[in-house]
This record gives sequence, C-alpha cells and structure tokens, in this order.
Amino acid sequence: MVALSRFLCPCWAVVLVWLLGLSLVDCFFPEFPVTIKLSVAPAVGISILAITFHIFSLFGAGIKTGTVFLVILAIILLARSWSELLELVTSSVREKGDILRWAVPILIIVLVHWAVYTYPTDNVDNFFHATKIEYMLRYDTTYPPVVPIFNVLTYPAGYHSLASFVMILSGEEVIPKIMLELRLWAWAFLAMGIYALSYIWLGRKVANYTLLAMLGVNLLHYYLLVYIAPNFLGFYFFAVLLALFVKMGEKLDMKKYLILVLISVGAVLVHPYSYQNYVFVALVYLVLRLLSESLSVRRFIFLLKRAFILFVIPLFIHAVINPYVWFPSLAHVKLEYPWASSVSVVVSKLSVFRGKNPRDTWWYFELFTRWATVRNDNYLGVLFMILGGTYLVYKREFRRKGLSLVVFFAFVMFLILDRLTINVPVPFYSTAAIERMFLWLVPVFPLFVGAGLFWFGEIVSKPAVREISKKILYLSIVGAFFLIPAVGTAHDLLAAEANFYVRADNLEDFRWISINFPNVTVLNSCTLDSAQWMPFFEPQGNITVMFNSRIKRCRIWNMTPSKFAAKLLNESQILPGYIAYIDTNAPSLNPLDFFQKYRLLRVNGNNWIFDLSSLDTSMNEKTAALALRLCEDSIPGNTERYGKYFVYGFKKKYFGVRSMYLEGLEYAWMGGRKGIVGFAPCKDYRGLLIELYSFTEQAINVTVNGKPVLKDFELKAGENRLEIPVTLPEDRLTFVSLSVESGPLLIREIKLLADS
Repeated sequence: MVALSRFLCPCWAVVLVWLLGLSLVDCFFPEFPVTIKLSVAPAVGISILAITFHIFSLFGAGIKTGTVFLVILAIILLARSWSELLELVTSSVREKGDILRWAVPILIIVLVHWAVYTYPTDNVDNFFHATKIEYMLRYDTTYPPVVPIFNVLTYPAGYHSLASFVMILSGEEVIPKIMLELRLWAWAFLAMGIYALSYIWLGRKVANYTLLAMLGVNLLHYYLLVYIAPNFLGFYFFAVLLALFVKMGEKLDMKKYLILVLISVGAVLVHPYSYQNYVFVALVYLVLRLLSESLSVRRFIFLLKRAFILFVIPLFIHAVINPYVWFPSLAHVKLEYPWASSVSVVVSKLSVFRGKNPRDTWWYFELFTRWATVRNDNYLGVLFMILGGTYLVYKREFRRKGLSLVVFFAFVMFLILDRLTINVPVPFYSTAAIERMFLWLVPVFPLFVGAGLFWFGEIVSKPAVREISKKILYLSIVGAFFLIPAVGTAHDLLAAEANFYVRADNLEDFRWISINFPNVTVLNSCTLDSAQWMPFFEPQGNITVMFNSRIKRCRIWNMTPSKFAAKLLNESQILPGYIAYIDTNAPSLNPLDFFQKYRLLRVNGNNWIFDLSSLDTSMNEKTAALALRLCEDSIPGNTERYGKYFVYGFKKKYFGVRSMYLEGLEYAWMGGRKGIVGFAPCKDYRGLLIELYSFTEQAINVTVNGKPVLKDFELKAGENRLEIPVTLPEDRLTFVSLSVESGPLLIREIKLLADS
C-alpha cells in the first residue's frame, strides 16, 4: 500500500487506513456480514489515526513518527487476522451478491462526483482547511505553535490528520490534490455509513434500497458540489455510531464498547456536531426504550451506566489528548466550534450562543428546503421520504428506531425555526448556521427514502394483479424517482463547481512563476482570486502571496489590494523581487493600469503577469497583442471560450455566468460600472457592433484606446445594439472601454465590421 500510494495514486494510503480498521472490526464483530465490516472499517481506521496523531503530537514525537507507527500497527494487525480476512474473499454466493449490490451504487456515486469535481479551491472553507493541513505538516504536529489565524489552532484536526497521513505516506506535496481525493473518499464513506445504519436498523433489503436512494435524494444533489470536507466525513461517523449503538445488547461486551468509544472519539476529532447529533438520537432511543419496558431502578441504572460509557468517556478521552482543556490560556480566542477549547470557554460561549449567520434568513430556509424536496421535479423523492418515515413509525419492529430519527428531524427543524424567530439558545446545538443544521439530516433522508421505496414495493406486490403489471408499475415509478432528478438537475449545481478558482491556465502560470521567479512576492487581487492558492500548488517555489481573503482578510497594514496598487502606481515605485499576478476571471485589479507602468511578462488566457521591478514597457504592446490576437469577425459573450478578450470588470468564474451558459444564454457579465475588452485584429475593420442587455435604463459611454466614440448614449432596459464607426487597424492592440451609471451589463457579442 505504501508503494502503491507513492508510485501509483495517493488514494492507496486511505486503503491502508481502511484495512487497519477492517482487521479490528472483523475481530470484535465477527457476526457482521462482509458489507457491514467493510462499511464500518474506515471509521475505526480513521479514529485510530486521529487519536495516534494527537497522542504523538502531545508527547512531541510528531505526526511523521505517528505515520510510521500506524504502518507498523497495520502490518501487525493484518498479519494477525490474515486468515480471517481471506475468508471475506471466499464468502458465500449470497454474500458475494450483497457485496455487488453494495459496491456498484457506491462506485456510481463516486464516479458521478469524480466526473464533475475540480480542485477544491474556493476562498473560505477549503482555503482554511488547506492552511490547517499545511501548518500541521510544517510543524509535524496537530498542535502547531504558530498559526496564521486562531481557528486553525482550535478547529478539530481529525480530517486534517487523515489528509496529512496521506501526504506523508504518498510523498505528495500539493495539498489541494489530496483534498480532492478525500472529497471522493468521503462520498464513498458516507454511502457506506448510511448503508450500515440502514442494514443494522432496518435489515438487508431496506439497506439496498437506501443505498440506491442516495442517487436520487435531492438534498445530496444540492451538495453534489458545494462540499464541506470535515462535515461530510462527520456525517459518515454519525451513521456508523448509530449503527453500532443498537448492537450493544443487554450484556456489557467491553470489546464492542471499546470500538464504539474509539469511533466516538474519532467523531469528536473530525467534527463534534456529528457526535452531538449521534448523542441526541441515541438518548431519544434509550428514553423510548425505557418507556416501553417495565420501569425499575435496576433498569434505569443499567441504561445510565451504558450512557456514561458511550457518551461521557469519549469526551473524557478527548479532554486528555486536548491541551486546550488543560491550559485555557493557549486558546485565548473566541470560539466557533464545539469542544475546540477549554471547558470554561465552551460553557461561557456555546451554552448562551445567540449569534446569527448572514444566511440565517427565511429566504435561505426556503431555498434549501426546496432543494431537499420539490426542486428539479423531485416530487417522488418527497413522497417516498414521507412514506418511509410513516413506515418506520407504523411498523412495530422499527417503531423505536423510527421515532428516534423522526424526533431528531423535528428537533433540527425546531432549531432552524427558533433561530429565525425568537433565537433562544440551545446549548451546543444552536451554534451552527441554519444551513449547517439542515445538513445534519443528510444521513437521515436516504434512510427514509429507502424505507419508503421498500414499503412501496411491498404495497404493490399485495393486490391481486397480474405479476407483470405489478413489475411494470413498480419499475416505472421507481425509475422515474431516479431519472427525473437526474435529468432535471439544476444548472447552478454544475455552475457552482465551475466557479472554483484554479483552472488549467492558473496552474500553468503557477508553475511558470515557480520556475522563473523562485522566492518571489506576488501582488494579487485577493477576492475571488486564484493567486491565493499559488503557494499550495507550488510549495517548492517559496512563493509569498501578499493578500488572501481568509487569513489576512485582504489587508496589509489596513490597505486593500486596490489601495496598495493605487499607491504603487501613483508613485511609480520599483519593487525588486515582486511581481503582479492579475487573474481577470473575476473583477480584480485593472491590468491596464500596470500595462502603462510596468514590464508585462506574460499574458496567458485570463492572467496578466507584470514585473514590478522594471518600468520598461517597450515590449508590452507586442506581448499583449500576440496573446490577444483575434482572427475572427466577432467576440461572442461566452467568456469560457473568449474570456481572455474580456480583460477587466467581467465575472467569468462567477457561478451565475456558468449557469447562464448551461441554460444556453451566452453573455459576458460586466458586474460593475466599467468593463474593458481587448484584442488585436488580424485585418482592418471599419467599426464595431456591440449587442448587449441592460437591466435598467441608463447611459453608457464607450471609448476605444482612450478616445471617446460614444458619449451618454441612453440604453433601454433589455436588448440594445450599438453600432460604432471606428478604425481598427490590423495587428494593432485595441482596448474598448464600456462605462455605465450603475451596471450590470450583459454583453452578447462584439462584432467587428469589415469594409463592404
């Protein structure tokens, strides 16, 4: 596995963690079928990994030494249980069929995401998590002594420990590559966890339907792309913990309790929300069990003892390996996440939390509830979800479990409505934004839908109707359940992924800068800017980026990139060892301001690179003209294909633009009051015809190479055509500037008018 991770794919390092857990699951739960052993094993392996990294860090041994220890431990455990694991391969015919029904849907889920995922390079969550991984690797510990922002210190390190392990074992240095792989693994794990929960709670047949339901549940489509790394891994832990919880019988089997406590600690280290949600559902289950049985002191003490072992001991273990509990002075910061700091801070901050996220609005609540229900014609999904919830409460053998999940669903909805109205603090649970609260239901919805699909099959099979008619009816409805959301998937889903900031041209320039300008400092635009990710993709280049939105909040000495650039340009300063990297994929610094002052090194697609140590502009026009050469008679508004010509003021990576393109509307989106289009035509032209759409009536001014050609022209709301007579010489670099009163504008096409 180590060799495969180094020479073939880093993903094999995750397989090693999986096998590490599999040997223990097979030992402690020999009665489990193969599919459940395979589904639970990653949670055990990741928990061992995270705990090991924290303990080794606590005693100063480091996570690299912890990695060596884990490899040795895996070898020992695999050698010890090798014969038992071989029996999994030679399983019965029925088990092989179960493995196939388990593996194929999971593989499809992973392939769907693999087909659409790009590097996880947005500017908030993923940048933060990449920074956490970077500092853990830099200081060889889960508790780095120096951090760029306090959350990196206090955020639970379970996910980051897994990423660090994969990087150390595989030798991979590019953090976003590993984060991309873990996005796919997390979807596989999530499917495994939901399958295990459904299998153990409801049986093998319902579990198969539940796994299939993950392909049709629209809430998962909503987060098909907008993925939150530790949360999704946490959802997997939530499902596995509940699955194993009900296996704890009347007799205290300490081996099984040990595994459950181990995974509980792992859940806290990955993301505590998943653990606290598991505790809620489990407590509801225990209360319902107590109420349904004969009440007695002995019974109450037994359940209390079980609750102590399952819910209190994991928190105690977490406290033992978390120095912030011992030394609150280390965490002299405000707290954003449960149990990330000292007990005093937790109690004082989280128990009375009344904060509100900007998205905590009725409009946003309506948005994600529609996503989970009727969006994309997902009416059948809602029907099966309601049917499944009813089935779980109706069936006596499932009633206690079904009610536990229904109460959890009701509790989450209460939390959301409470936040939107009176906002009474509920300790720990009220700290999340309403969108995150709603996401807690991600593992529950497929289970409800799977139960609904199963019950529907039972209902159809009962009437005295010809067997062929039953099958046709069943296949038609179930087929529609999967096909309608798949065909109707909203374009803004794919657009959201296309909105991520690092693309092929960015990677080319990152490498070019790393090779030609090692140890350079980069002036960048910051907001919606790919340059922030340059040090992550070129770690050997020792590149320093001046501005980033997550850590420095786009500030240096209280100066924004635009203010810094204005001061630099006004004073014509020379900065040796500095370049300007201007990514025009989003409204940014204006490259033409630098074009007049500094040496242009390179124009590659949407990126302009300037040498801030040189005021030699003699070759700038030639360099830009070669890059912006236009041998067609028009510049269509599709910025995916013609984006390099829209050099300033246009939203190219903005998901709204991509969504328009998927809808068949190809416009260039000028987001503010000014936009610049640049090109060097291959022949002479006599004028321009600009087709654009204005949202309001407003005046527009147009200049060509700084000369006014259209002044205070009144645009009407809707489509407009502007014909502008102007000489456009062959191979001459031309810049067309559009200025409006308020904006925005949508540019359909700019046609170059040739002589008749």
